Amino acid sequence: MMAFLLGLRGKVILLASFFLILPWLGYQYILEMENFLRQGQEQTLIGTTRAVATALHERPKLFNAQASSLNKIEDGKDLYAYDIKFPLRIDGQLEDWKNQFGKSLVYAQKQTIFQQNKNSKNPISFRHMLGTQGKYLYGYLQVTDKNPVYRPENSRFLNRNDHLIIAFSSSKNKLQRYIISVEKPGWFNAYKLTDESKPERKEEQGFWQDSKDFIAYLPNLLVGETDKPPQREKRIQGYWKKTKQGYNIEFRFPISLLGDKFGLALHTTSNKKTGEIGNIIATSNTKDLQKLGTVLVPSPEIDKILKGLSHTQSRLWVVDRHQRVLASAGDIHQASGVWATNNQKVALSPWEIRKQKILAPLYNLLLSKPNDDFVDELKGSTQLNSEFIKHALSGQSQSSWRLTSDNKAMILSAASPIFIGDKVMGIVVAEETTNGIRSLRNQALEKLFNVLIAVIIVGTLLLFFFTANIASRVAKLRKQAEDAIDEQGRIAMPFTPSTSNDEIGYLSRSLSDMVNRLGEYHRYLENLPSRLSHELGTPVAVVRSSLENLALLPQTDENQKYISRSQTGILRLNRILTSMSEATRLEQSLQCGEKISLSLHELLTGCLQGYQMTYAEHAFLLTCSDNELNISADPDFMVQCLDKLINNAMEFNLSNEPITISLKREDNLAIICVENKGPLLPNDMSDELLNSMVSVRDHNNPEKTHLGLGLFIAKMICDFHHATISINNNEDINGVNVTLRFPLI
Repeated sequence: MMAFLLGLRGKVILLASFFLILPWLGYQYILEMENFLRQGQEQTLIGTTRAVATALHERPKLFNAQASSLNKIEDGKDLYAYDIKFPLRIDGQLEDWKNQFGKSLVYAQKQTIFQQNKNSKNPISFRHMLGTQGKYLYGYLQVTDKNPVYRPENSRFLNRNDHLIIAFSSSKNKLQRYIISVEKPGWFNAYKLTDESKPERKEEQGFWQDSKDFIAYLPNLLVGETDKPPQREKRIQGYWKKTKQGYNIEFRFPISLLGDKFGLALHTTSNKKTGEIGNIIATSNTKDLQKLGTVLVPSPEIDKILKGLSHTQSRLWVVDRHQRVLASAGDIHQASGVWATNNQKVALSPWEIRKQKILAPLYNLLLSKPNDDFVDELKGSTQLNSEFIKHALSGQSQSSWRLTSDNKAMILSAASPIFIGDKVMGIVVAEETTNGIRSLRNQALEKLFNVLIAVIIVGTLLLFFFTANIASRVAKLRKQAEDAIDEQGRIAMPFTPSTSNDEIGYLSRSLSDMVNRLGEYHRYLENLPSRLSHELGTPVAVVRSSLENLALLPQTDENQKYISRSQTGILRLNRILTSMSEATRLEQSLQCGEKISLSLHELLTGCLQGYQMTYAEHAFLLTCSDNELNISADPDFMVQCLDKLINNAMEFNLSNEPITISLKREDNLAIICVENKGPLLPNDMSDELLNSMVSVRDHNNPEKTHLGLGLFIAKMICDFHHATISINNNEDINGVNVTLRFPLI
């Protein structure tokens, strides 16, 4: 694998991989363009909000004057009438409201303004919600009351039973109060309460503190006995329905009756005899216009203005200074912005159809497709609480980016203030998704990638074929060079030069000339030992015989010393010639050697007996784990190989340690190991010692001559038998192992 990566093909693939930078550069360019388009979309959307805000400037009638004057609104007191899209049926069932229960408010102990018995076992509470549909305001109360008390039949009193007070301001900012009091569950109309129908009292400063205060101000509302009895208001109608938990009150009345303020107060009693009110829960003080809570009804006029501007492919909101929604128009799932593409299908050519089938899965994997099926957290919202909207209320246009909760779409929001004089009365919010820009980006990337893929494929193929041709020629040249010279450095076959006129051709012809010259030089070296042996043999013999004859003559001690040194030198020179001749003769003998089936156990046993007799000063130890190991070998060559290894081991072995010869089997190999205790091998010399003329002996000993041919001869014999030889330090790091591995038969 590493050779492939470092070869020409690997380098070309690495070079071709730089083509992949082209799609990356193109992708970065498209992303930059997308950022510019987003900035343009942001400025365009801010311009849209400013245009809508311009249509709403200086129109105070469009806004709730009472709510706008408040510094902040109170939950449960300042109410919101939701725009109801589904049909409503006044029947007290509340089934029509079930999808809106999450928006309803619960009024319980915290909103109780009067309680006669705080330890009552009948806790009173109700769930309340307002909504608008057409020209009517709808509402309901889901009351929890274990013991509801209805107005006795034919009773002239309206307030000595469970009843509901509805209070709101009129269009002229006058307090209007109505009472809903029924004899039994069913349809009802409200009764209007007037100042004349109540006894005189002091202006109350707040809610009642105890029952005495409340009773002092509680009017006795009669039917037919007062000068001006409460009048039935047929426009306020509804249905009172008994339930297991208590009762439901569902009502409606025309929005035209309603001003900017609204409140409810539920009066309940547990005493059927006296009808004394024991508990009051209210949204606000229904007897004081100044303390009455506000109500926000979505503005139909603003809604008409927004619908006229809703063709901007944006979702529009108008909110008051308390961030409550006054009107909205548009669908965020369809608000893709000005960059939305035309989705009309165009007939494709057969080539484009095939291209889409092949590349479409890849593009779907790499590119994020615009998704219109995302979660809209603000759908049906009645209040927008984003931080950028709060900043927009300071009087400056703002924008914000947000990711949907399901991470499927990016939404851009922009807001601009609406001014009444110098005061910000509300803001216009516009929202768009980036799906249009993402679609445009994907189309640009697909077109760019189509071109780049074609360029990369063609360029890479051309480069690969060119490199493959060069790599094959270089590989052929390398194989020729490897086959031309064998492991011993001899010329094995002639080198055929290339006839090409390029750099590889020049290299091939240069290698051919080099191999030819190397072959001539190697032949010279092969013949050199035999020539030296032949040429030096006669002079050495003459000198040796002359010294022997001279030694027979009477000599002085000084002359005898010189003669002895000369004889020693002649003896060493004769050994050198003998060793050189031995290697040459062995190489020639191996060419005609004959192999037979040879038992290694018998061979080692016989050789070891001879070594013990010949080298009595050394100890030898033979260990055989398997006595039935036979190889195909020449016995004489095997003995000669063992002799070289034993001689080498004796020269380096410590005098008091035995030389160990072991025989064992590993798979289909016979392993012979010769181990001696002594000096360790130098670093990185294990393979070098098997070459010719390499020795690590002490050269300061003039008595011994070493040409480094012993292990070289052993390696030649192993190569002849298709065996391997290796030299390593032993595991105890106190000696050397020479290991032979022969294939078994």
